[in-house]
Amino acid sequence: MLQHDVAIVGGWLAGCRAALEIKSLIPTVDVAVVAKTHPIQSHSVAAQGGIAASLKNVDPKDSWESHAFNTVKGSDYLADQDAVILLTKEAPDAIIDLEHLGVLFSRLKNGKIAQRAFGGHTHNRTCYVADKIGHAILHELVNNLHCNGVTIYDEWYIVQLIFEEGDAKGIIMYRIEDGKLEIV
Repeated sequence: MLQHDVAIVGGWLAGCRAALEIKSLIPTVDVAVVAKTHPIQSHSVAAQGGIAASLKNVDPKDSWESHAFNTVKGSDYLADQDAVILLTKEAPDAIIDLEHLGVLFSRLKNGKIAQRAFGGHTHNRTCYVADKIGHAILHELVNNLHCNGVTIYDEWYIVQLIFEEGDAKGIIMYRIEDGKLEIV
């Protein structure tokens, strides 16, 4: 039986970022990420356009409020507005966090992170890495997982969650390559 303090089911951009956040809060915790694909085969690498954040590097009149309005309007007013407010307020810090993790965003001549127009936005607020934002972020996050001692189980399927008294306490998974079963 494999032992970890935390097993994150689902990998790549969201799973990697969650694992790194856990390790930053409690460095001694033993974290594993389980994903059904190899990182390069994940959908995360398909993201190309960029990430919107009101950094004001290109447009000093931009604001999180404008970003929030564009996001809600772009959703035909169906988005959870509390979630949109949180997202747009925290987006600039998330970009800086990614930069500190090693993501090499495209730059302006003055060295600041470049921002460009993107559909549905009224300001140039999309941060990008040429046309490879997903690949660039995933590469750095996986590298940071290795540097922080996070165990990665790629190309493993989750068969079942193991519950004890209503709490998830483990997982049963199998390796795609050879069908080997493991309990975590």
